[in-house]
Amino acid sequence: MDSPTPETPDSTGKRKPRTCPHCKRHFRRHEHLQRHIRIHTNEKPYKCTCGASFGRRDLLKRHEDIGHSPTPPTQQPSPVTGHSNQSIPSSVNDASTGNSNTSFWGLPDLQGAGVSAAIDSQGQFSGYPFEGDSLFNAQDLLVLQDLESFSHNTGLNNEWTLPSEPSIVQILAGESNMHPTYVGSAGYTLQEQPSSQPDQSLSQLPIERESVAEFGVLTLPILRITDEYRNRLLRAVSQSGTAMADALFPSCHSLTRFVNGFFDGFYPHMPVVHIPTFRVDNCEPEIILAMAALGAQYRHEHRKAVLLFYAAKSTLKHRETQNGCEGLSERELMLQIRCAFYLIAFATWQREPDIVREAFNLQSFVARCVREGQLDESTQNLQEDTNWHSWVQEESDRRVKLFSFALLNLHGIAFSTPPVILADEINLRLPCSCFEWIAPNQHKWSMVHKLDNAQQMPFQEALSQLMKSPSDTQALNSQPVPSPLANYILLHALIQRITLVQQAFGSYNDVNDTLLNGQKEVIRNALHAWTSQWQRAPESSLDPRNPNGPVTFTSTALLGLAYVRLALNIGPYKILGSRDPQQIANRLLQMPKLPAGPHLLPAILHATHALSIPVKLGVNFVARSHAFVWSIQHSLCGLEFAIFLSKWLFCISDCQTRRPLDEHESRLISWIGDIVEEGRTSGDEDLWSRPTLSSNCVYLGFAVVKLWARLIRGNEQWAILKVIGEGLDIYADTCEQRFASSLKDQ
Repeated sequence: MDSPTPETPDSTGKRKPRTCPHCKRHFRRHEHLQRHIRIHTNEKPYKCTCGASFGRRDLLKRHEDIGHSPTPPTQQPSPVTGHSNQSIPSSVNDASTGNSNTSFWGLPDLQGAGVSAAIDSQGQFSGYPFEGDSLFNAQDLLVLQDLESFSHNTGLNNEWTLPSEPSIVQILAGESNMHPTYVGSAGYTLQEQPSSQPDQSLSQLPIERESVAEFGVLTLPILRITDEYRNRLLRAVSQSGTAMADALFPSCHSLTRFVNGFFDGFYPHMPVVHIPTFRVDNCEPEIILAMAALGAQYRHEHRKAVLLFYAAKSTLKHRETQNGCEGLSERELMLQIRCAFYLIAFATWQREPDIVREAFNLQSFVARCVREGQLDESTQNLQEDTNWHSWVQEESDRRVKLFSFALLNLHGIAFSTPPVILADEINLRLPCSCFEWIAPNQHKWSMVHKLDNAQQMPFQEALSQLMKSPSDTQALNSQPVPSPLANYILLHALIQRITLVQQAFGSYNDVNDTLLNGQKEVIRNALHAWTSQWQRAPESSLDPRNPNGPVTFTSTALLGLAYVRLALNIGPYKILGSRDPQQIANRLLQMPKLPAGPHLLPAILHATHALSIPVKLGVNFVARSHAFVWSIQHSLCGLEFAIFLSKWLFCISDCQTRRPLDEHESRLISWIGDIVEEGRTSGDEDLWSRPTLSSNCVYLGFAVVKLWARLIRGNEQWAILKVIGEGLDIYADTCEQRFASSLKDQ
């Protein structure tokens, strides 16, 4: 029975008559209300034969696909799902008609025969000829389903595919119900859409989206820096010993613009400020100066950004000197960590050597402060906190420490430097959910905080759960639903482990790679578990416009990077520290060929899929505007995707001289060829001239690098991105010239 609480209109003006009896949130459809109420009641009506239970049907389906042998579908999927046979190119259907048990990729049908029947004791497909190490592995094939689910959340329509793009869910499951609750433009789910009704999901936005935050769309603050506060900033800078004339210091209007630029530019990717309780007047000058430096950079005002950076740094140093050796209070220590965190985030991606040097000088300072500020909550009283402001302070401090770990880990990814803070040192709880973080007042926060799944797991417990046997899915699903930020931090820990494993079990210590491959298998299983966990979070979405923030979108780029690092250790050859495009290109040219191995498929698919998204959206559009949806992390991942794909394509080209391509190799190359041609012709003028043979693997190896160079170089927000783009261009051109020279010599 509906609540008598007054109806509220949705964004279209239509009434939402159904009300949650727990939190009074309104819903237009009965099934949406039912799904929401399960958050409060923790009801899990969807049960598996093994005893595991789930709150959503898609989570049960995911559990069955990973933990049990899938059962054959009883009927063909409806054409409305976008996965009917008509949606696949005729050439693909023709290729598969010779064997009814052969899937789209030319592999045994996992649905018809069952995984256990199709795979022998060595993890290979019986009855399918392989040459040496297989490109495919039984468990790695499950990442295809994850990737398909990801691609359907990017804001693109399910049927918006390139001619040779595989329909991945059909390969493994025969149907798509990973997102059964997605509401189309007509107001009903895709599954219940009548077949006679034309699909209009490209022409209208969804009426209601599950990813919308509990209390509505997250709105960013509109802050104002007053003359009084500006004078306070100027006095603090002067007291630090930095001469700053009033005429040179940014005006109130500029400072206001920059602080707001921090919130709509930097904050969504690193949400460490509690917006509902944030007040400029309560912030120390060095914090506001550091925030303004980042905001000025996001407003493309580099000259003022540098001025504010040095002002914040000198003010921070002056405060540290004032405190002397007496020791800092916890509040003073967290203030220093926060300020230094912002300064590192600003300085790391600049091109000026002096500023870059400051970023690395501050690394050890942050690491020391974070350790002194305690990375261990295991001995603290973790009773339910009923005081909102106390909880805000604890959660804010926790986020600053965890994001400091992530940012310093990003340093290691970009510059191949040793980890400054190890994951093993962290004994904090993971960040809370988006719903709890953006609650605007004590009352609404209390409602979310009292939920059973409001308390996030300790970092070490969650990481240990991921590293356990992949068969222990019931234990994983029984844990509290992780927040998007929790998944993001855990993924950084897994990437750090990949780096440490490759350093510890390199060729010098492990000649046959026995130990290294064993550790890689453990991490690969952890990445599969992480993907399943990513899907459990109701806030997870690949839509970069997700009201809960773009962190989940960024996490999937880092997931692809993790798979690439497992397949090819690019780190030692990616010398970004030089800030010299020619040196970067030279180091990339020195990389060896792609090593043979049985687990390349996830890396190939993630790298290819990552390129297909901006190509579909438009290369020039993304290159010029992706600062609004991409963080710099996407560009760092794009660099590795570009190099990995080029190395794989060059390897395939070499294989072509000795044997014909396998069916799955041909289809991958066809998909990449479609992406390259779509990207090449996406501007007013073609990005380069039409090739003589677009399916040539060497040509595709140059082209994927050129496309990524264009995408990365187009973002002028951070100077290092231009350097990366120019380095990739030099690398691609040199490879092309060497190939042309080899043809002349033949």
